[in-house]
Amino acid sequence: MRIGIYIHVPFCRAKCDYCSFVSVPIEETLAGRYLRAIVHELECFRGDEEAGYMVDSVYFGGGTPSLLPAADIATILEACRRRFAVLPECEISLEANPGTLAQEKLAHYRSVGVNRVSLGAQSFSDRELAEIGRIHAAKQIVESADLLRACGFRDVSLDLILGLPGQTERQWRTNLNMAADLKPTHISVYMLEADPKTPLYKRVARGLVRLPDEDAVADWYLQTIDFLDSHGYAQYEISNFALPGCECRHNLKYWRREPVLAFGVAAHSFDGSSRYANVSNLGSYMRCVEAGRTAVEWCEPLTSEQCLAETMFLGLRLNQGLDWAQIRRARETGRIADCESSLRDMSALGLLTWEGSVVKLTRRGMLLSNEVFQRFVQ
Repeated sequence: MRIGIYIHVPFCRAKCDYCSFVSVPIEETLAGRYLRAIVHELECFRGDEEAGYMVDSVYFGGGTPSLLPAADIATILEACRRRFAVLPECEISLEANPGTLAQEKLAHYRSVGVNRVSLGAQSFSDRELAEIGRIHAAKQIVESADLLRACGFRDVSLDLILGLPGQTERQWRTNLNMAADLKPTHISVYMLEADPKTPLYKRVARGLVRLPDEDAVADWYLQTIDFLDSHGYAQYEISNFALPGCECRHNLKYWRREPVLAFGVAAHSFDGSSRYANVSNLGSYMRCVEAGRTAVEWCEPLTSEQCLAETMFLGLRLNQGLDWAQIRRARETGRIADCESSLRDMSALGLLTWEGSVVKLTRRGMLLSNEVFQRFVQ
């Protein structure tokens, strides 16, 4: 069984105003203790020994994994290789913030197997970056991208956020042009979603900042699909675009419901039949692991109905869509008829399209994807 491994690194220099992920300011002693906990959790993992796990993707997410010394990344990868059969062609991705990379660090990353870097650009406007609490400047995005190329990294992804406070169509087009000029192999475009717990949400609610009109953002998103396609980036998922053959293998596992084992604070795993998550408090996580106890806070075995629902709302995110005939043959659940009825209803509304037995989101369906997916959630 081919699986992915996710490692959560919860450290940042400063928390962004829109971020709702588990993260804390980095501090050397705390980071060292956390490293030991991650390694111990990996070494003590007890899965299905008969499954013959082979790892073809490892993803360091956060937080800001690039803040860790390269030696720490190497230590974690060594622990992965001791516990699992990590394939030679494994995609090993690391999230990085502009301004946190240096030539020596990148050379060390490459020497231990890191072969893909996801750069959190978000915007090429210093004003927009400051508005959301990012601490890098636009010029550092270009510098970091150039440094990655110079150090031999072929697979580089850029993240952009659409719909930032005060954003205009002109600035969004500038962001797209500058991203394309850097020629990354992959570009992710996320529509801003302000979580109620974040400082940005509170500022918006108090009228201190103003978000762009939703209809305008929807138009910019559709323009983005065409723009990136004209530059060679094919959309393969609602938020993701890649040059041919450069799709993110790890993220595809989530949308295809393939197993991903996750380690670290607040890490969420899927083993093929159950979903489970570690405790979300950093101190509690480390104490659990240090005491030899499991850090898992909850575990939910999935019913056949839940598996079908996940197959629907995760698979429809992909541009390749779902082969409904194949799903009907493989699933033994009473919800099949209900799901097909929902698919037909949404097709009549212009949210889905059928190509033979394959069903896909239309562009309008992508804009209203949350409403589409809600039809399948129990």
